[in-house]
Amino acid sequence: MTTASEFILNFLLNAIWQIAAIWLLAAAGAYLLRNCAAHYRHTVWVAALCLCLIAPVMTALHIVPVLSLSFDSGTVAVSSQMTSPAAEVAPQNDDGAPPPDHTRRHSSQFPVSPAPRAVQFIFAAYLLLLGFCAIRFVRLWISKERLRRSLSFDGLTPPMLSSSQHCQTLFGVKKVQLARSATARVPYTLGVLRPLIVLPDSFCGDVDEETLLSVIGHEMAHVQRQDFLTKTLCELVSLPISFHPFTYLFKRQIERERELACDELVTQEVLRPETYARSLLRAAHLSLLPATRSVMLSVFDGRMLEERIRQLTRKRLSFSNWSGRMITAAILSALCVSSVVASSFGFSLRGPDKLPTSEEPLLPTAFASTPQEPAPDRPKQDPVPLANRLNSSTAQELAQAACDAGRSKDVDAITSLVSMLSDDRQVEPIACWTTGRWSPALDTFKHPSPGEQAALALASMGRAAFVPLTNQLDSRSAVTRRNAAWAIGELTNMPPGERAPAIPQLISLLTDSDTWVRMAAARAIGEVRDERATETLIVTLSDSDWRVRRLAAWALNEMKEQRAVAALCNVLLTDTRAEVRSAAAEALGEIASAEALPSLKHALNDVEPGVRAKATWAISEIEDN
Repeated sequence: MTTASEFILNFLLNAIWQIAAIWLLAAAGAYLLRNCAAHYRHTVWVAALCLCLIAPVMTALHIVPVLSLSFDSGTVAVSSQMTSPAAEVAPQNDDGAPPPDHTRRHSSQFPVSPAPRAVQFIFAAYLLLLGFCAIRFVRLWISKERLRRSLSFDGLTPPMLSSSQHCQTLFGVKKVQLARSATARVPYTLGVLRPLIVLPDSFCGDVDEETLLSVIGHEMAHVQRQDFLTKTLCELVSLPISFHPFTYLFKRQIERERELACDELVTQEVLRPETYARSLLRAAHLSLLPATRSVMLSVFDGRMLEERIRQLTRKRLSFSNWSGRMITAAILSALCVSSVVASSFGFSLRGPDKLPTSEEPLLPTAFASTPQEPAPDRPKQDPVPLANRLNSSTAQELAQAACDAGRSKDVDAITSLVSMLSDDRQVEPIACWTTGRWSPALDTFKHPSPGEQAALALASMGRAAFVPLTNQLDSRSAVTRRNAAWAIGELTNMPPGERAPAIPQLISLLTDSDTWVRMAAARAIGEVRDERATETLIVTLSDSDWRVRRLAAWALNEMKEQRAVAALCNVLLTDTRAEVRSAAAEALGEIASAEALPSLKHALNDVEPGVRAKATWAISEIEDN
């Protein structure tokens, strides 16, 4: 049975990419509908937001069959599985052994096994965020009810009542009450069964009829379209996916198209576009803008009055309603099909109670024996001893042997692995750490080689390998120094403080003659986060190689060093590489020092969009703090 933590972890991990994919499809659909009425685009965005919740839930619950791709002799076959693969057993020969299988099968679900602490942290953080968003929604709802209790139905002027009656007749809606409020900042619409249109007291004075028609007509369009119900449902749907930044973009687009759709209805039924545009400007002067966020509807939602005025005064050709409906139906069908297909692909992330242990063999499930039919005894063949394989002259065999030594935590192999650190012969990549409790931050640093595989193996052994690796930082071989420094940064089960004795040597490697050694040293220092390296890292920001400069900025980012703000600002404004400037902007955002704001604002004019985006994010981080 899927536990709550496992369900949430699967939901979060798959929602990260599925929501982004649905956004891209919805944005493409909205672009195709750009010359159609706005309510078609509104329908697409609302449906896409709902699918953003449905798709990861379907993936987490395994509602859609998991696809299995089989590759055999150049042919591809696709099958589906509704039950666990462990329940299937391959056919056997007469002697009980499975027949040779030359087919490679790849599931569309990619297993990921996080550390238990990471599982607990993610689970707690998500519940905390969900609780915060729920509390915020409840507070907004309470504000809406407080406004309802403050309404007054007295003092409505004859022009207000006549405008309301006229709009009800034009839109074909009934039983819409008009009220006034001394606390409302802008006109509001609330309620589904008994809708209310609330006007601020500023609209109850000497206001011309066109302004009243534009405001009441817009709110009446909300009532006709049942926008209050739609907005409430969107708010509830967005709660579980509120962690994703694209959720904000979805809600923003929904608000935008909703207001444009209401504007179109008003210009069709009540006022001419030019008159309506002028009336909106007069209504804005009578309101207290910007209005606070709420679950209610307002004529000024979306905070896009200027864009709406441009849309009203611009004439352009539009598709017919029939074309709009056909295109919208095609887009919705494509979104639904794509979401169902996406839900069969993704990551299968297991909670701590499902993590494999060192005693559990990671064998293909097709060859696993069922409890009812245990596998018959077979003659055992002694494999080639690991010690012999670590002395192989073949680079690929050496790399594989290093991988096996790391996975088995064979500390007796440390001496042999250390001697392999200088072997830089390029080999085919080995997916050594695809499962288990630990996975390094990088699969490779420069290129796959026996030396790098040995570094990964040593890093997986933790404390036992620390001293042997530190002793290699003074090696005459640049390859050895590089791999040793990188491995120290990746050491598992070793808090940064326990690696502090290696910092003096790593600092000296920041001035090494080999570029890759300097890069590895900067990365390791960033992982260890020792403030003794700050001054040298600041100097390294002017290294001749841009990759070293970028990793130095990343290390200062990890260390959150206030002393580096001035140097990072200089790099942000003067470095010739966009990658380095972007890393500097990100580091300044993480450090969150107000001293960096002038430089970051200047970087908003950078020629590279990536740098501008990082600078914008960094400014928001600093101003929020």
